[in-house]
Amino acid sequence: MKKQNRKSNLALAFVAGASLLLASPLVRAADKKEHAHDASSAAMPTTAAAALDRAQDLHKEIATLVKAKNLKPVHELAEKMTETLNMLPGLSKDLPADKKTRAEGTVKNLAKALDALHDAADENNQAGSEKQLAAVDSLMKLLAAQYPAKAAHAH
Repeated sequence: MKKQNRKSNLALAFVAGASLLLASPLVRAADKKEHAHDASSAAMPTTAAAALDRAQDLHKEIATLVKAKNLKPVHELAEKMTETLNMLPGLSKDLPADKKTRAEGTVKNLAKALDALHDAADENNQAGSEKQLAAVDSLMKLLAAQYPAKAAHAH
């Protein structure tokens, strides 16, 4: 009986190991395809001007959605905008120290305002979304003012 038990345990271990080996490449392949899609869907900006342009484009799109009372897509766009804005300080090496410090602080405040905006949108709170959008609007103007005119053209 022990010998038969040992054989079935060995067979079970073999099947489990084979399953892991077979499934692992499939999982990795699916994971790579998913990451490739994410990377190709929106190339990340490599300059401060490009990051600011992208953030301004996303801001404009979010504002249009909020004004049209279409709050459902705001969450995803606000997260994309936050991700783009978080890249900005690292790309802003040419800014004078005082402007860079102001830009970094403004980016942090924008992340909080965008988080509150997408929370209000998730709750389908139109008035709250409009209020948070007004805060984002002000902060975006402050952020754009930290960059040279060629990088901070208004949208």
